[in-house]
Amino acid sequence: MPAGPVNSLPFTAVVGMDDAKRALECALVNPNIRTVLLRGGGGTAKTVLARAAAGITDRKVVNCPLNVTDEQLFGGMDIEEAMKTGRPALQPGLLARADGNILYIDDVNLMDRGMLAGVLDAVLTGTVHVERGPVSAVYRCDTTLVATMNPEDSDLSAHMLDRFDLCAYASECDAEQRHTILTRNAEFCDDPSRFMDLYGKDEEEERVKVGRASKILPLVTISDELVSVISELCVKVGADGVRGDIAMVECAESLAALNGRDEVMRKDVEEAAVLCLPHRRNYDQPPPPPQPPEPPEEPPEEPPDDEEEDRQDPPRDDPDERRDPPEEEHEDEEEEKPPEPPMQDMPDLEEMMFEIGRQFRVIDYLDTRDRVPSRTKTRKGRRAMAVSADGTGRYARSRIPDGRTEDIAFDATIRAAAPYQRVRHSDDVALVIEKQDIREKVRERRSGCTLLFLVDASGSLGVRKRMATVKGAILSMLRDSYVKRDRIGLMAFRRDSADMILPPTKSVEYSYKCLEELPTGGKTPLSEALVRVDEYMTAYARCHVGERCFVILVTDGRANVPLREGADANDEVQKMAEDMKIPGVKWIVVDAGMGFPHFDNARMLAEKMGARYFKLEDLDADRFAEGVKAAIDP
Repeated sequence: MPAGPVNSLPFTAVVGMDDAKRALECALVNPNIRTVLLRGGGGTAKTVLARAAAGITDRKVVNCPLNVTDEQLFGGMDIEEAMKTGRPALQPGLLARADGNILYIDDVNLMDRGMLAGVLDAVLTGTVHVERGPVSAVYRCDTTLVATMNPEDSDLSAHMLDRFDLCAYASECDAEQRHTILTRNAEFCDDPSRFMDLYGKDEEEERVKVGRASKILPLVTISDELVSVISELCVKVGADGVRGDIAMVECAESLAALNGRDEVMRKDVEEAAVLCLPHRRNYDQPPPPPQPPEPPEEPPEEPPDDEEEDRQDPPRDDPDERRDPPEEEHEDEEEEKPPEPPMQDMPDLEEMMFEIGRQFRVIDYLDTRDRVPSRTKTRKGRRAMAVSADGTGRYARSRIPDGRTEDIAFDATIRAAAPYQRVRHSDDVALVIEKQDIREKVRERRSGCTLLFLVDASGSLGVRKRMATVKGAILSMLRDSYVKRDRIGLMAFRRDSADMILPPTKSVEYSYKCLEELPTGGKTPLSEALVRVDEYMTAYARCHVGERCFVILVTDGRANVPLREGADANDEVQKMAEDMKIPGVKWIVVDAGMGFPHFDNARMLAEKMGARYFKLEDLDADRFAEGVKAAIDP
């Protein structure tokens, strides 16, 4: 009996994980199910279960590490063959070893997105296309991809999730299951061989079950009625495309075969929906239109005559009684009526504290493309990859250097020189490298991002409690920046100065507290704020080379405190904006002006700064999405 590795628990010894086990069984039975994703928190036995799948099948598990390179994964030039023959030849990669086996990727959500897209394409199509330098080749890759991920680290895009046929969620264990896990783990650590023998019978029964289901699968049929149910379920969850429909049919047929039946039943479809639809659910779909009210079947009965009399006007009382109610009633009314506050107790706009208003899902306001709301609800991780200029970061690819280089890509250099060794005769060295063969490394790292919020906290934003709305919008942007690992700073201007409330930090707790305690009131020293932020961000950008820096100016654009005495504050600000160019820093202007009349000062300010311009309500992704849908719907 083939068995899994001794350092791996048997498949049947894993406690719980019923959905994950069913997903792996379906993938082992059905060759049309090529990708399985196991999602769950840390320590939920996702990896243990995935590697244990080798014990119930004849296939091996081929591990794909996260630090694998493109050439190691997909294939590249066979240097030895090229040096011998002078012709470029293919050296297949790790995917060639996965042919006919199970390809396993742990923490797939941390894998490079471009590389993951290539792996999924190769697995789903069953072929690997290699285009690398002089090498151009294609080879087979008939494999099943089993991947695991912890969504708390970062999530995959909706498109990537859709390309996984099945997705099982690992739930937390209860107290009884934890006790069983501890007992089995102790037994396994004491004597692994004895533990494997203990579950040998169960493993053999599982192998026979999977093998029998593989033979039954070609005979399984599904009715048109159940196919219609599958399509209806996919429409209800808002699944894009038809991958979900196809996966549900294949999964339902596999479940029927595993249960020893040649016909799909309704319970198979229900179980398949659990494995195929949750990760494809579209939370942004519009709610269904309300159903019109049904008309009453019968008209209401006429009220009897005595009720009609009761509904007539009450009999008139004595006029004196109507004009002069009893004194006791007067006294009660006076006690219930709240007293009007004196004028001196009314709030003063010179110093007001507003609570934080409604938060919302923010659009990608830093993107240079058209504004579109993000499809995923929790997209974590830093914003983008950037080429490193200081020799640090991940070695991503090679290139021909422009001049002298100190970071030589030796692998790429040898590959470039290998085909020419037969004509470069030398008795002293085994490999002759010339200047044109030299390649340098291109390194990439996650690009940092610093956002300095420059907030107008003057009295004009206290009118109609606009500051509560502004705080809610800023907190929404702060939270969005936090999950993308940005540094966040806060500078506020009011009265006659601009103060740094919070230097750039990665702590959202400090940001929230400073924002909550930010007072509002006084005049608007916008000119002073521009001078202060220019000085600060100029020095900051010089000390953080390669980091993307943004200043998000939240204001209505109106100023009333000039730098030069006697000058018009608004004209001064507009003139300063034309020269406000900080190297390495981009500007974003958020117009906090609301209501009527609305002034265009903030828009003009953004135009002269060359900044991206938003109105406060434009940052709400849900509201923006609703507006787009309303605009395109006939």
